[in-house]
Amino acid sequence: MVLDGGHSAGSMGAMTEAAETILLRHLLETPEAAIPDAARDAARIFLLDGLAVGVAGMAHAARAGLLAAARSWGAGEEARLWGDGALLPASQAAFINAFQAHALEFDAIHEAAVVHAMTPTVSAALAEAERQSRQGKPVSGARFMAAVILGLDLACTIGAAARGPMRFFRPATAGMFGAYGAVARLRGFDLATASAGAGLLLGQIPGTMQAHTEGSMALPVQMGFAAMAGLRAADLAAAGAAGPAQWLTGPFGFLKLTEPEHDLAPGLAALGSLWQVTRLAHKPFPSGRLTHPAIDGVQRLMAAHGVRAEDLAAVRLFLPPLAMRLVGRPIKPDLTGNYARLCLPYVVARTLLSGSVGLGDFSEALLRDDVTHALAARVALLGDGNTDENAVVPLRVEIELRDGTKLDQRVEAALGSPENPLPRAAQIAKVRACFACILLEGRAEALMQAIDALHEAPDAAAALKLY
Repeated sequence: MVLDGGHSAGSMGAMTEAAETILLRHLLETPEAAIPDAARDAARIFLLDGLAVGVAGMAHAARAGLLAAARSWGAGEEARLWGDGALLPASQAAFINAFQAHALEFDAIHEAAVVHAMTPTVSAALAEAERQSRQGKPVSGARFMAAVILGLDLACTIGAAARGPMRFFRPATAGMFGAYGAVARLRGFDLATASAGAGLLLGQIPGTMQAHTEGSMALPVQMGFAAMAGLRAADLAAAGAAGPAQWLTGPFGFLKLTEPEHDLAPGLAALGSLWQVTRLAHKPFPSGRLTHPAIDGVQRLMAAHGVRAEDLAAVRLFLPPLAMRLVGRPIKPDLTGNYARLCLPYVVARTLLSGSVGLGDFSEALLRDDVTHALAARVALLGDGNTDENAVVPLRVEIELRDGTKLDQRVEAALGSPENPLPRAAQIAKVRACFACILLEGRAEALMQAIDALHEAPDAAAALKLY
């Protein structure tokens, strides 16, 4: 059994290994052939989703300013931006692409870890693959996918160790390990070099929950920091710099600092048998994942009972603690898109009015729509007594109609989760909608074909063109 605190006690009485070593050996030494087909299939599905969402995020209003700032940090032509193909140094490109991928709250999530791990991992990995390709060392599609899968294992194992309430913005803080892990794998680091770089992540921990509390555009910026941190740590390690050896389990290591209530043992024990990429969840709606069970529950009641917004007297949502903290915020007059995507009353009102929640539901006109605001004011948020501080479900929706009828729906697995997966047709429709945001004619189909054949591609960066 693997023990939290950094040691492994094998049944054969073997020498103990630090948790840091166990994780890095899995990352660096797992053969590509040992990755099962189920993990590869899931990686293709969520790579497509992540890149499409990243393209759509190019439309965020803050993107132009962030790009100007990133260009001022230094010139270089190592990696392209998703959507317009502009060239930047690899770390800057990873920063902008990760920002875009999280900007619309549409990127996949690992629910047990509460980490949007694909966003920083793929942003950093693709930037690194492009840099290597321009240096005459192309990364094959199979090698690229293995790096992404194993980087996700690192990030999600660390994130899922949390047992207490989120104190830092875990999608970025744990997510940076995915970015670093994928790059370290692509660089072919040995154990000592990989450990040196992992320790250098500690001084770059990105992600305050204050940004989430305020619904600030700093949230996707923090995801950019996570992707950038992975590349910077790898560059420093390759140059001979080294961080603390007990970067994860030391008295001032990552877990004690960010997740003081944690249990790493189950995740370490599952390495090589549970592939974290198979536990990712799609986000069918461009809003915080903790809003999705409520949207799903409202949609089920609308479909089963013909509920209409005009017939509604009240909506009561019985929420687990994580939802109360992350999306249990009140409607307010001066809504921004960033705030509204994390506001349950708003997204439930839009669901009742339009039947779903899509990219268009966060337009300036709808953010100030009187009918939406009046309906949102009828949505009550109530705790459900759940003691699991990190549970996404269950959630219960109760709708009371004007005639006194009460309708009830319990959601045990939200649409898009591994237990209730998003149908393939809906996955493809989402990809096409994301590309339509910036009018890239035919690129959605081209990307789908490229990812389907990625395992045979000699150069992943050349295959995954997003401009």
